[in-house]
Amino acid sequence: MSMSSVTSEAVLFFDDRGIVKSMLYSDFEAILDGMVGVPEFADSEMRGAFCMVDGRLQVVAMVLFLIDFDEDGMADTTWNVPLRHLAEHGGPGPDMGAGPIRLACRSQCPVAWHQEQLWDPAMKPGANDFVYVRDTLRERGRKMGLYVDETAPPPAPPVVGANAGQSIPTVKPTQEARQMEQERVRLARTIKELRLRVQTLENGHKEEVAQLRYAQQQKEEILSTQLEKVLMQFKTLKSQNEALKEQNVSLKEQVASLNHSLEEQARKQDSQGSEIEILTEQYRMALAQRIEEERARLTEQMHAKELDVLDREEKISALEQEVREARREQIKMANSGAQKLLEKLQALGLNFIAFHPGAGHVSISAQEISDYMQNPLAFAARKCLVTEEHYRAWLRHYENPVCQVGDANGQICGKRVIRVDVPNQFKPGVSDRNANRCPNCRADTAIENVLKFK
Repeated sequence: MSMSSVTSEAVLFFDDRGIVKSMLYSDFEAILDGMVGVPEFADSEMRGAFCMVDGRLQVVAMVLFLIDFDEDGMADTTWNVPLRHLAEHGGPGPDMGAGPIRLACRSQCPVAWHQEQLWDPAMKPGANDFVYVRDTLRERGRKMGLYVDETAPPPAPPVVGANAGQSIPTVKPTQEARQMEQERVRLARTIKELRLRVQTLENGHKEEVAQLRYAQQQKEEILSTQLEKVLMQFKTLKSQNEALKEQNVSLKEQVASLNHSLEEQARKQDSQGSEIEILTEQYRMALAQRIEEERARLTEQMHAKELDVLDREEKISALEQEVREARREQIKMANSGAQKLLEKLQALGLNFIAFHPGAGHVSISAQEISDYMQNPLAFAARKCLVTEEHYRAWLRHYENPVCQVGDANGQICGKRVIRVDVPNQFKPGVSDRNANRCPNCRADTAIENVLKFK
């Protein structure tokens, strides 16, 4: 379908129930310029559809985009998706009455760095976003102010076959041949729509799996940190317990020494035996009481030290948080002038793009420049839906894909392994090891053939 047949442009907004608002593209531009707001979209991310419509109110091109609104219903001032450019260069979509449309969505985006700002349509029976758009434009098109050409002819049926573009033969096709041709064209369009739907479902599934893996990695790191903290506390308590045991042994030795001394005195003073026995018993009782009091005191001291350790850790954590906040505030104040300059450049239509392996070309807004400069690898890891440590491990593997299995001398194998190109598909300890070659590095012709091919 030629873009020259487009006579008007419309923007439609979706929620879970379907289309909730429709307007001309000129009205949408006023929203982007901050002249008006949309209170019902306050503090939410909306799904929009930019449609190029012909004189018969039939869609010829569509871009499915995402846009944020603040708590006052004003559109995000940094939003800069080139809708017309994406519509003109979109891939093939379903037939909405005027032949297959040009479609730009997350699954098929002609400009890679705008992919995250697009969304995929639902094409389920009874909940088809393309049907919603078609019906809405038919019902509201005239009221919205879209141009309608009553004299516009209906779209010509597509010419399919080896003779397309050549002169029509003089022999008219039979009714059966025409029906077969129409059925073939219908099946071809249906197959294209099904392929788009399958690709959309696959992308949604991959994104959900990546989100789950990312959440699992975060939980594992938190649990690992907590386990290390508990082990440190256990080691501290164990060392204190050893010290108390040594003190207890020392006290027992003192008691044994005193008992031996008393027994010697008792043997020398048989005449005063009864008195000595009474004194000995009293001394033993006093000594036992003293030992019990000393043991209780030491136990209380150990408990107080444990509480003091926990309190110090909490204070250290709070002080570290204050230091991080102070550093962020200092960086924010230092970069305030640069931030204003970046925002002015972005308002002029300039994009800040960085390339990272695994994430590709990443679009960076002016608000994200400071975070990116502090830690570019952490920023790239978030774009890949993995943790920073996971991304660093993958990056080492990506730059040098060799087997990491070590031998008895601490030397790694170093043999080539198959490189994993996607960060969230990389498994540390598995993807960077060759189970078939190690520990003895036996010859594996299958791996060698794969590596030669790559």
